[in-house]
Amino acid sequence: MKPISAKIRQSVHRLAKRYHDYSRCESYREQFQQYCAERGLNIPWSSFRRAHALIHCNPYEFFLFKFYEKSPAEQDAYLTIWRRNCFARKIGDDQSANGTAPGNKILFNLILKDFLCREWLNLTACTAEEFAAFVKKHGTVMIKPACDGCGRGIRLYSYAGDEDAFARHEALAGEAMLAEEMPAQHEWLNRLNPTCLNTVRICTYADRDDVHILLASLRTAKDDSFVDNFSAGGIFLAVDLETGAVISDGVDKKGNILSRHPHTGVPFRGFKLPNWDKALRTVRLAARRMYQLPQCRFLGWDVAFLANDEIALIECNWRQAIEIQLPHQRGIFHELQALGQKL
Repeated sequence: MKPISAKIRQSVHRLAKRYHDYSRCESYREQFQQYCAERGLNIPWSSFRRAHALIHCNPYEFFLFKFYEKSPAEQDAYLTIWRRNCFARKIGDDQSANGTAPGNKILFNLILKDFLCREWLNLTACTAEEFAAFVKKHGTVMIKPACDGCGRGIRLYSYAGDEDAFARHEALAGEAMLAEEMPAQHEWLNRLNPTCLNTVRICTYADRDDVHILLASLRTAKDDSFVDNFSAGGIFLAVDLETGAVISDGVDKKGNILSRHPHTGVPFRGFKLPNWDKALRTVRLAARRMYQLPQCRFLGWDVAFLANDEIALIECNWRQAIEIQLPHQRGIFHELQALGQKL
């Protein structure tokens, strides 16, 4: 009976896999058709199937990076979500999302407190009176979920009296939330967009000897939003690693290309970030510290440039977004694979 049971299990497994593959294919086909309709494109389904077979892209990535306009060799240069996850497993980076400092903003703030350049509170660890005093001191603070990303759940809270602050603390305490001071950004970044804290995403890979910086992309809100996240409607811009100058037009999640900021009219190309060398030094120091922790090698850092010429680390992401490649119009897959040979 045991051999028969084993054969039955194998058959069930094969059938389950076929059903999973079929369901995913149908879901991808539906998404593919939706993207074509939204963009007014007439692209054969076979074009996506070939790209998916080569680099395991999904429909979102296929249209985001315009793989339908790229040769197989050009497609193969890109890091996709599937490839990113495989790379993370290969180098042993954390898989829990919230269990280490990159996935938990409270742990990040505790470990890298000397890189923050702002005051903050753990809303579960502080008292209602401490929270009220904190908000009163700063006027308006940013409330963030400790274990979420992409700008989700972030909100502003302004002081409206102690009783109101007590009630807000009661509602938030115990929900893994933190409150942060909103630091004043550099006047150059205010000129670009004063409604949000404009940050640069810097992609690093740390090994036992060095911290390698692969890409840097400036992020800004497209309108009067107070968050600059690309997934929340923001714009990505390629930054030259040598000079800290923007070297591309802006691009949003829908693929719209913008030469100027739609809110302020500031031209994108040539926009120079202040204190760029200091920003790179800060990221290298922080990445070296994170390397001392387990499973923190391939990280994406969000960096802010402050009015007092300080460089503030806002957060880092252990399974960072692949969209950082978009404004550069090139992929980092092969470069990352080569770096991953040394841990």
